[in-house]
Amino acid sequence: MGLFGFGKKKVKEEVKVEEVKAVVETPAETATETAAASTEGHLDVRIFCSAGASTSLWAQNVQKAVDAKGRDLDVKAFSISVLADEAEKADVILIGPQTRYVENEVKEKYPNKTVAVVPMQTFGLMNGEKGLEFIDSLSK
Repeated sequence: MGLFGFGKKKVKEEVKVEEVKAVVETPAETATETAAASTEGHLDVRIFCSAGASTSLWAQNVQKAVDAKGRDLDVKAFSISVLADEAEKADVILIGPQTRYVENEVKEKYPNKTVAVVPMQTFGLMNGEKGLEFIDSLSK
């Protein structure tokens, strides 16, 4: 494998007939519980900070937690300087604690988006699970 994942071999996933039957034959109660436990549809989360450096690490850790749970959620980090270009693509706009001063301005500019500042402790721990819990708490 090359640097930054270039040259990775793509692995095809095989779906077994038994697995498909199990999903199709799942009782309605279980299917409802499963749907409630997961995020409805795809969710794009963008986090913005001064340069995007520390938030990139945080976003990677959260994305690992998302992938481990099999959730349909993308977490990406950007510099605050590209907010205008990236905000429209986001379902959730997060702001790094070091740039919390832009929170009100961003909320005014994007009133139909979920906008929040990541708490310092959640951010500072760089714990992907805690980051995902924070993102999930925004939809409650």
